[in-house]
This record gives sequence, C-alpha cells and structure tokens, in this order.
Amino acid sequence: MNKKYIPVFFVVLAIVIATFFWEKIAIPYNFQNEIHGEYAVNYYNANNEYFRFIFFISLPLTVFLLSYLLLNKEKTFSFKEVLLCDGEKTEKLKSNLFFILFLIYLIFEFLSINFSIFSSYLDFFHDGTFLTPSNNLYFTKGLWSSSFIEYGLFGNFQAFILWNLSGLKTIGSVRLLELIFLLSNKILLVTLSKKISENLIFNEKIKILYFIILSILSISLVSYKDNIGASEFPIKSFLFLLFILLFFNSLYKSNKFSPLFFLLGLFSVVSMLWYVDIGAYINVLLLFILIYFSLRKELKKFLLTLLGIFFGWLIFVFVIPDYELKEFISNTLLIYSSFDYIIGLIYPTPFLSGDARATRILLLIILSGILLIIVNFNKNIKLTYYNKTIFIFIFISALLMFKTGITRADTPHIKAASGFTLFLIYSLGLYFLFHYILGANKKSILFLKFTNLFKQKYTNFIFAFFIIFFLAIKNDTININNIFFSPKEISKLIKDKDEKYLSIEYVELIKYYKELITEESCVQILTNESALPYFMKKPTCTPFYLMWDSGPNQKKFIEKLKKSKPKIILYSSDIDPYNDVFERAPKIMKYVDQNYSFHSKFKSWSFVKINKNE
Repeated sequence: MNKKYIPVFFVVLAIVIATFFWEKIAIPYNFQNEIHGEYAVNYYNANNEYFRFIFFISLPLTVFLLSYLLLNKEKTFSFKEVLLCDGEKTEKLKSNLFFILFLIYLIFEFLSINFSIFSSYLDFFHDGTFLTPSNNLYFTKGLWSSSFIEYGLFGNFQAFILWNLSGLKTIGSVRLLELIFLLSNKILLVTLSKKISENLIFNEKIKILYFIILSILSISLVSYKDNIGASEFPIKSFLFLLFILLFFNSLYKSNKFSPLFFLLGLFSVVSMLWYVDIGAYINVLLLFILIYFSLRKELKKFLLTLLGIFFGWLIFVFVIPDYELKEFISNTLLIYSSFDYIIGLIYPTPFLSGDARATRILLLIILSGILLIIVNFNKNIKLTYYNKTIFIFIFISALLMFKTGITRADTPHIKAASGFTLFLIYSLGLYFLFHYILGANKKSILFLKFTNLFKQKYTNFIFAFFIIFFLAIKNDTININNIFFSPKEISKLIKDKDEKYLSIEYVELIKYYKELITEESCVQILTNESALPYFMKKPTCTPFYLMWDSGPNQKKFIEKLKKSKPKIILYSSDIDPYNDVFERAPKIMKYVDQNYSFHSKFKSWSFVKINKNE
C-alpha cells in the first residue's frame, strides 16, 4: 500500500471503531432529575452526547494526525513551527469591484424577497418567545425579572428593541428585523470570503475567482426562510460571524496595544446578552484565543483582550440593577444546567441509525479536521499564517456551534449548527482544488485551459457568471420581479395589523379571553401557545409564559402564582403544539387543580377560575 493512503486507512478504521463504541459510551442516568423530556423518558444522561461526539470526532483526527506526521517527517512542520509561524505579506485584491458587485447583488436579492409571505403565518410556540417577553418589558420595564429568558436578552427582547426604535409595535416590524439580520449574515460571509481570498498566495486573477466561488457557496448557507430552520447560519449567528471577522482583522496587528483586542474582550459580555448559547461558545473561543496569545508570548494582545473582558463585565455589573443582576445569574445558570434535559433529543447512532444527515455532518466535521491538519503541517502547502490561524479557529467554532445540533438532534437544529463546518469545507476544498490545478504540469491541457480562462477578457466571463447566477434565483421566497414593489411591500409588512397573523379561531379566542379578564392587570396561560399573552396586550402574571421549559422553575412559578393570584387562567388547549404540560410541570398543575376550578370551555380551550377561599 502506498504510504500516503495509510493515514486514510487508519481514519476509516478509527471511524468504524468509534461507531462501535458510540452506544457503549453510556453514563448512568441521574434519577434525581425531575425535568421531563426525551432524555428523562429514556433514562438518558445528557452528558452522553458530549462524550460520544468528542470520542467520535477526536479518535479519527488523532489517528490521522499521528500517522500523517510519522509517515511524512521530512515534509511536515513540527507543532512548535505551526504555533509560532509568522505572518506572510500578500497583496490585497487591487480592486474591490467584485466585493462591491456582491454587495449590490445581495441588496437586490433582499429587495427581491416576497415580503408578503412573512405576514401570513405565526408560530404560536416559537414566535411567542420574543413577542411575550417584549410585551412584558413594554409594560413592566423589567428584564430578567419580568420574563424567564431561555434564549438571551436580545433573543427574547429583540421585538421590544425594534418597537422602541421604529415606534411601531407590530409583528411585521420584527419580521423585517429578522430578514435584515439574515442579509447581514450574508454580507459578513462575503466579507470573510474576501479576507481569506486576499491572503492566498495566488495571482490576482485566481484570487478573484476563488473569492467569487467561495462567496456564492457561502451565501447559499443563509436562507430568508430562516423561520423554518432553512439556514446553516441563522439569525443568532450574526454576532459569532462578526466576532470571527474581528478576530481575523486582529491577526494583522503586531504584538502591541491596539483597541481591537480590547474590543475582542468586550464580546465576552455582549455575547452573553445576545443569546446565552452563542455567549457560551464565544466565551470558550475567547479562552482559546487567550491561550493562543499566551503560547505565542504575545502578552500585550493577551493583556488587552483580558482587560476588555474585565471592563465589559464590570460595566455590566454597575449598570444593571442588583435585582436584575441576581435574576440574570440565576436565569443563565439554570439554562446551562437544565436546558439540555428540556429540549434534548438523543443523537442518532452514526451509520447504524439510518439517519443520513446526522451521520453526514459528523463525517464532514472529521473531513474538515483532516484538511485543516494538512494545510497546517504540510510544508508543500503554501498558505499564509493569517489563513492557517483563522481556519483553526473556524474549526473550533464549528465544534462549539455543533453543541446545538448534538443536543437537539432534529433536522433544523443540526442544519443550523453546521454552518461553520460547511464554510470551512468550502474554503479548504476550494483551496486544494486550486492548489492541485495550479500545481499540475504546466503543459497539461487542464492547466492551459485554467490559465487561458483569464488571459483575456476574464472580467466579461465573471460578469456573465453573475448574470446567469442572478437570473437563476427564483423561488417562492425570492423573485426578481418583486424589486419594483419592495418599498411598498416592506411598508405594508411593518404596518400590517397583528390580527392578520391569526386564524379566525384564534381571533375569537382572544376576544373571548379579553372579556374574561377585563378587570385583570395581567394574564396567565398554562399552554405552550406562548404568543397569546402578547395579543392580550397585558403582561403575564408570572415570568413564565411557556410551559415547555417550566420544569426547572416549578417552585418559583408557584410562588409567583400565589403572589399574583390571577382570577382566570387559560388551563389547557386541544391544539397545544406539544400537549405535554402535565408531564413537564406536574407540581404546577397540581397546585392549580387544588386552588382553581373549572370556569368554561371555549372551542379548543379550557379556563379555570380561582377558588373563593384563595
């Protein structure tokens, strides 16, 4: 066997072994856990997912790394050489024409959206997670004290922020904000593609072609249908992408004091206020960055980044009222300690489960790791320090981000957690393709065709490519004909009345419910239709508006109910999207059953009233 295939053989063998041991990794279940969910039903320890994932990914990559280095000693760098390599100067793209063309294209694509489809649906479960908390903040001025924040300050209060900026308290205005963030993700990906392209050791024309192809592949990872899990880079990825881009720019700074490193540190607190999961990922990545600066003895970078982290949290602690700070800490710690059991779905066993998507993404992560090892250690690979470093940290980001897919192992969440992996595959895969073609015998037909493509009028070729690509875009979300009506459609979207999002049945329910609680100052539901309190135009009587994640909060939930004593409560719904309230919150339902009695049933919904002795 040719020795260059030996590492591949060992990788395949390691994957087979890792698959065999997947289900063998089984940590005993904690029977003191009272949180209902798939893990609890199957007596499954949430930590199994992490250990299985780490073992399945690390075994093949470790085997490949060791065998690759041992078999190619003279052709590979040492760990120290990889860690301490210096930056190589490369020429930037002489013209920003193609970057500007992509920005123009993205603006036109955005204006081609069929905005009307975003005012024709409402997900009472998911949309309520930002509508109702924002509504609570609107009435009570409380942050964590007014609502249980399962996503993050921005994740749950994004609607309130926009309502204050626009002066329009509508669902459509939030829809538009979501679309703008998805557009921003596309712009950040194109910008990242440009930075990577500039640092390639290729000639100008090849860099441009690489940039164009990588940008097209990258923006395909963002879909304006994000509401149904269609994007590999969903809305909450925005801050993560911005952080990666900022870190990339910081690599150009020598070991001296620069505000850029202080700004990197500020992301520690900012990310925690964005989405709590993204906050955890960015803070872990910051830890790796600090370790990286320390190992390279770039102490000024290390200290300034650390200073940014310290001052960011110091400002936050002094600005936030003590009672809100206390709620933030308890809320966030509860999410980190219990949310896996709330939302967890057991990850399918690779290959053996028959779940192709779940297996494919694990193999792609391994593939991206193998390509990363080659570009960093192979002496024949001409790649700048800047690209080598950013690829390493994108790979770490991919591993961190996939925690979401490992925990909630359904198609939308696996897809939404795979963006960095696919971006890395595209970036490295394209590099190896160009490296192979340009490294081929210059007399070969392949090389001649590749170079002749750009000898004359290469710009015309690229413009033609753009036109074909643009005209090819047409689906139920985007149509070029929509451009001419976009200003009118955007205005209509943000001004449409909220009732447009409701079915006739829900319109009648809300009218009936409002009449029941005319004299009440708050509203309380025990179903998973979390958007309902928003339409009642009153704050919730407790911070808990979504029963699906009430399991860890049952004691506090009951305490708040005792204090607020709502006279009428929406008790149950025949069309509850999950219909498992009694399993998820047995103590709460027991308390309500003891202190409330049947009031009425309106179509699919049942109401209870407080007993007179309460």
